[in-house]
Amino acid sequence: MRRIIKLQSIGIISLMMLLIISCDSSDENTSSNQEVNIEEAKLSDFPLFAIQHTAIEIIDPEIEGNKEVAYGEIKITVPSSVSLDNIAASITSEELNLSKFSISPGNDAALSFEDGKAHVYTISLTTGSKEAILHYNVSIVKELPPVPETLKLTGFTFEKSKNPDLPNDIIISKRADVNVGYERIYLLVPVGTDFTNLVPTVSYEGSNLYYSQDASMSPIDMDVKFPEGDVSFDFKYPKRFFLVIKDEDNDKTQLIDVVVDVTNPVRIETASVTTPDVTEGTTGNFTALTKWVNQGNHKINFQKATTYEDISPVITPPANVITVNRTLPGGGLLPGESADVNVQVSQYFPEGTYKTTAVFYTKIFQDNGSDDLFESAKVMVTSKIIK
Repeated sequence: MRRIIKLQSIGIISLMMLLIISCDSSDENTSSNQEVNIEEAKLSDFPLFAIQHTAIEIIDPEIEGNKEVAYGEIKITVPSSVSLDNIAASITSEELNLSKFSISPGNDAALSFEDGKAHVYTISLTTGSKEAILHYNVSIVKELPPVPETLKLTGFTFEKSKNPDLPNDIIISKRADVNVGYERIYLLVPVGTDFTNLVPTVSYEGSNLYYSQDASMSPIDMDVKFPEGDVSFDFKYPKRFFLVIKDEDNDKTQLIDVVVDVTNPVRIETASVTTPDVTEGTTGNFTALTKWVNQGNHKINFQKATTYEDISPVITPPANVITVNRTLPGGGLLPGESADVNVQVSQYFPEGTYKTTAVFYTKIFQDNGSDDLFESAKVMVTSKIIK
């Protein structure tokens, strides 16, 4: 009987000891969790391994009563050239107190963020229960690739309101690409316009607008700002006028060469001439029957061969009884200069009166962009072949 009582006593004592140990352990864990302020587990940054982000937005988890009630969110933007596959975090003690907390996935986990994928990163205690206490939804996107700044001249006008001697607004007649980043524009004004005193109105796309009248200067070196307001410039030959549009950093340029001339730069002194009579069977060569005059604003030369119209009588098969040519000084005809118009009458046609109108085509010297820009000039020639 005593033995049974003794065994019961031992069992009761053991049970009491077990309860005491269990209570102590529970109190220790509860005490440990109560000591942790999960506000300290918030991330201050989210660096990536070998990738420098261009922007980051961190929205912290919502915490109430030291408990997470809503996940946080981290949105990261990286350069457009970066691949969104195999991206790993690079969390250090600078961003998270790693003596108290851990993060998962860890820095050794390379994840894909392609196609809008997001991943949950979990912050846990490193001691005690090691329970998860905070979470962040992490997404990574590429920034939009940079769009090159548009550099473009959208308008160049001589407005009548600013140039009262003009009959109307003068706009661009033709644009021609000279080279990459180099454009030439042509504006045609009436004969007699004062080229030394014209006020342009300019519109453009780009950050900065400069001008120069120095043809030897490179566009990047042109640094005189185009003035605001109504300012007149001298466009008279041999002066040149350039605009250059630059981007915000002034390292990309669009050069515009502005050419101002007249619609009809060639004037014929005598528009209708008659040659001396030509004896049948003898070629008639007549020099300087009239002159062609450069009444424009640039050096000019021939654009293409002379053509003929209003030929009388009509000859079958077609043939030119009368041919007309212009004398061209070497290097072209300067503004204000004139040169001879010469006529030749063929010896192979019978007696009679012959008529033709020669059509001259002109362009600016060494400027193919001015092809078909100007009005043609005409001279009517009459010649009589006698026996």
